[in-house]
Amino acid sequence: MSESLSTINPQEIDQNPTQGSRERSPAFSVLLCFALGILIDSWIELDLVYWLLLSIMLSTIWGLCYRSHKYSQAAIALLLLTACLGGVRHHEFWFCHAPQHISRLLKSPEYSEGQAQLIRVTGVICKSPQIETPADEEQFNPNQPKQRTNLILNCSELNTGTNNIPVTGKIFVSIHDQVDSPQAKRAASFSVGDTIDVCGKLKEFSPKENPYDYDFQNHFRKEQVEAILALKSSHAVHLVAKTPASSWSSLRKQIHDSFSHLIRENTSESTQAIGLALLLGDRSELSPQVRNQFSQSGLIHFLAISGLHIGFFSAFIWSICHLLNLPRTIAVALLLFAILFYLSIIEIRPPILRAASFCAMVTLGLVSWRTITTINLVCISAILILIINPTDLFDIGTQLSFLAVAAILWTVQQDFFQNPFQQTWIPLRWRILASDSVLQTSLQWFLIRYFRLLYSVFLITFFIWLVTAPLVLYHFQLLAPIGILVNTFIFPFLFLILLLGYLLIFLGSLLPFLSGVLGGGFDYCLRALLWIVEFTSAIPFSHFDLSGPPVWWILLYYLFLILAISPGYRKIKDKGKWFLRKIRLLIVPAWIFAGLLIALLSSGSKSLQCTFIAVNHGVSILIESPGGKTILYDAGSMSPVEQTCSKIKNTLLAHGIRRVDLLLISHADRDHYNAAAELISKHYIREIAFPQAFLKQKQPGVISLCNIAAQNRIPIKIIGKGDHFNLGDETKLEVLHPGFEDQYREDNPASLTVLLSHHGRKILLTGDLEGRGLEKLLTENAAMSVDILLSPHHGSTTANTFDLDRWARPDYLIVSGGQRQTIPKLQSVFSASTQIYSTHKHGSITCLIDEAGNLDVIPFRSAMN
Repeated sequence: MSESLSTINPQEIDQNPTQGSRERSPAFSVLLCFALGILIDSWIELDLVYWLLLSIMLSTIWGLCYRSHKYSQAAIALLLLTACLGGVRHHEFWFCHAPQHISRLLKSPEYSEGQAQLIRVTGVICKSPQIETPADEEQFNPNQPKQRTNLILNCSELNTGTNNIPVTGKIFVSIHDQVDSPQAKRAASFSVGDTIDVCGKLKEFSPKENPYDYDFQNHFRKEQVEAILALKSSHAVHLVAKTPASSWSSLRKQIHDSFSHLIRENTSESTQAIGLALLLGDRSELSPQVRNQFSQSGLIHFLAISGLHIGFFSAFIWSICHLLNLPRTIAVALLLFAILFYLSIIEIRPPILRAASFCAMVTLGLVSWRTITTINLVCISAILILIINPTDLFDIGTQLSFLAVAAILWTVQQDFFQNPFQQTWIPLRWRILASDSVLQTSLQWFLIRYFRLLYSVFLITFFIWLVTAPLVLYHFQLLAPIGILVNTFIFPFLFLILLLGYLLIFLGSLLPFLSGVLGGGFDYCLRALLWIVEFTSAIPFSHFDLSGPPVWWILLYYLFLILAISPGYRKIKDKGKWFLRKIRLLIVPAWIFAGLLIALLSSGSKSLQCTFIAVNHGVSILIESPGGKTILYDAGSMSPVEQTCSKIKNTLLAHGIRRVDLLLISHADRDHYNAAAELISKHYIREIAFPQAFLKQKQPGVISLCNIAAQNRIPIKIIGKGDHFNLGDETKLEVLHPGFEDQYREDNPASLTVLLSHHGRKILLTGDLEGRGLEKLLTENAAMSVDILLSPHHGSTTANTFDLDRWARPDYLIVSGGQRQTIPKLQSVFSASTQIYSTHKHGSITCLIDEAGNLDVIPFRSAMN
């Protein structure tokens, strides 16, 4: 009676019980209307009262039409009502807060923007604590390294000092401790369900600093977390109540920890993080390098638990039930229980919820022996996801997941997929052999079935890549065509890895003597997978870092894709079918070619553009001359290297720059060059130049950078006072400091100082210039009036002196980094006519000088507001 899920034919699932009748998908119309309501509310921000009044009106119209037997009008009213309900749900989720919500503290009159508010709050931990330990080069004091313990707290009470006030809402708690200290270990011991009392500084999430950064403020708001509480030590955390050992939270943690321990115990150091991500969805230990390699090889989807994993897990459990010959009802009950159990020990995301609800509804349909429409199942899953969290409509993971499902559903219904050996490009001999198994030898039988498997996987992978590539390129600036081939050839191997992994955590937990054998096989397979990923990501032209296409191009791409696969041409007479069939096949390739042509033919700007990229505490300034020459002044910050490199890379790609002509490094502080090695390794730099003093510091990072440049055959040039760089018509860069013979005991006074001139305008870039170096610059060079001055040493009062103000007389002073109090301090030094901006407060700052010499300074956050 029981049967494997793998034997269910999609055509049989989708078949209408009434032969010859047209397949109906009412859930698709409901999904479209519900999503439309969410879109309207996100664009217009219609007040909730209007949504409710409109809903009441449409409900009345529907009732009247239904009672009058006007079913068409009733259906239209019902669909419009569904759109209103979508708008209501989104408005309630995104805009409405309870009067006692914790975020309202940040909107009180006592709160000033950007200033943290000291509070004490009690709540329940609702997300497992995650520990982050920055690398040594990212620590402010490597001798006393710090780590962060991050968790999500569901607030219940606010302690005002005199009484406790009930509050609601979630906050992101970040606890800072020394690495391996008793306090750090105590903070890491907290678990989901624990009630804790914390005291720290509450503030809003910072909006993104650059136009092309990931928006963490928006990301956490989608999870209904709208504030961050920073704690200097776990001494400010007190455990109020431990979650009961008999509670589901404790049991879940014990099971999760036992599975995690089993994976760690049976895998090597290089594969542990991959195993945890693959089976438990824990990606916190994945290094940025491994993430990038999986992305570049087109296998990043394998590291995130999604429909592939849930589908295989369901098939795995169903196959076990089939082997045990269990009755259908019991098998379905066990499968549903197994899915719910697996979901409880991993982090649930939209692709997981979509796959789990899909599998659950399929199995319930098998119990009642009812025919199941796949499109309806997928649409119902999407509706459930949007009801739970309507902002998932704008989530890239959700969009890619459902696009992939749509591509699969369309592909498996095509004749070229269902009948591969009836295609004319297959040799006649093999078509005949495939049609009759009696004519096949054992080897031919195997080859025909293996070819069918590879052919099917290739087609599905190709069409998934075709529909998801524009969105991936837009959000991640990455195009990885190698993924089509890699996924095709190692697809059976991926299932072997999952099989061994599930056997390890489930069977190995019950029969510990098998864990060594299963773990060894799992580990060797992960090592082989890691080797494949490293090899394919290193193949030339296997992936491309490109700027994302504009939104209008993406919308038209999907419109043309729908027209290309639309069956509407069948209604046309036979004489026009052939022509329309050929035209529709050319629509998408023609639009892709047109997009490339538009990008190539777009003329460059005739203005000089200088972009002060916001890299937190650090400096990175992109100079683009009208002649097409590009220079990057510094590339570093105190933030993680991968984060800094990503900010710079995204800015370069968005400006249409694949390689910078010259990287200037001001001096040997790591917050000015620590991302340079990564940019060189990724081939974003053509040449490097720095002063002689950069090498004299003999820091490990300096030597490593020079070695990486040599390995990548990047020319290195020593520059000093008097050197000039011609960037085109009336655009030049002049080195003012230091001289070739200048020697300083510290690196800041030797900072490379350059003057950029264009049509009479001047921009002075100073690095961390201070002390004797600053004095020498002011005495050896005549006083000048500069339009824009990079504030030396991130706005430090020791570097920004009254003498500097009198010498430079800047119209604009720009601080790269800085703190909240930096601008007020600088206003007391520089003249009142100087406008002061900082990347800490204003985000990235763009300076434009046109052909007439007109200057325009545009702070990103001011322009965004």
